[in-house]
Amino acid sequence: MRDGELIVTPSSRLLPVTHRGRPAMLKVPFVEEEALGGRLLAAWGGTGCAAVFAGDDHAIVLERATGGRDLASLTRAGDDLGAVAILCSVLDTLHTAIPAPSPTDAGGVIAELPSLRRWFHELLADDTSAVGALVGDPASAAFLERGRAIAGRLLDTTTPADVVVLHGDLHHMNVLEFSPGDWRAIDPKGIVGHRAFDATALFNNPDPATARNPRLFDERVELVSRSLGLSRRVLLEWVVARSALSAVWSLQDGLLDDARVTVELGRLAEDALG
Repeated sequence: MRDGELIVTPSSRLLPVTHRGRPAMLKVPFVEEEALGGRLLAAWGGTGCAAVFAGDDHAIVLERATGGRDLASLTRAGDDLGAVAILCSVLDTLHTAIPAPSPTDAGGVIAELPSLRRWFHELLADDTSAVGALVGDPASAAFLERGRAIAGRLLDTTTPADVVVLHGDLHHMNVLEFSPGDWRAIDPKGIVGHRAFDATALFNNPDPATARNPRLFDERVELVSRSLGLSRRVLLEWVVARSALSAVWSLQDGLLDDARVTVELGRLAEDALG
């Protein structure tokens, strides 16, 4: 039964509904990435994420958050480290909800998920057109080249012990309060790769001013590395790699200002690396 107004995004249509008396969201994806994310939510079975009540090849019915808050609201209220702690808890839950994928896995949604190396294709590619867009800013162009080198090394040295099913885009707006104190994830991209990568999206959120605050950046790094049992250096290197990748994506979309903001974040991580 319809329970609200239609929401249209570039990648899907969303309609608040009720499903057997429970608040739900009917989601009709426009792109395969969104459909794949829905299948991953179903595989997680509501552990650390929105539950899937029903679905087929064309649409899914998801549990709807009714707590009224996302984690950006905690940051705005002055408790960003509290928000980051919740993000870490959700990540830890998601990373252990499905057994680590094996090269012999066949069938099911896990076999459909792209590898992290495929995600980094645009950064690792030999085509330097994206870097050329920053030719007027040699320091930023140099950062992208350093990010490319770091990403290649991190991907080449990832061990099976660190490979998990990744959300891919877990940040302040993608963790909602489903009921008071019940924080869970929505909108996974779905990737397979090094678990540290999943802890990087939060650093660029929920807004540029917060992301580029040096003191808060250092506090976030310490909290995330401690909470997830990650080496501080490995975490920072993945932040550099993701920042370079995100900047390339922004450049490809013609968003030069967004690319520059992301590069600034990556250089904070480089400074922290020394």
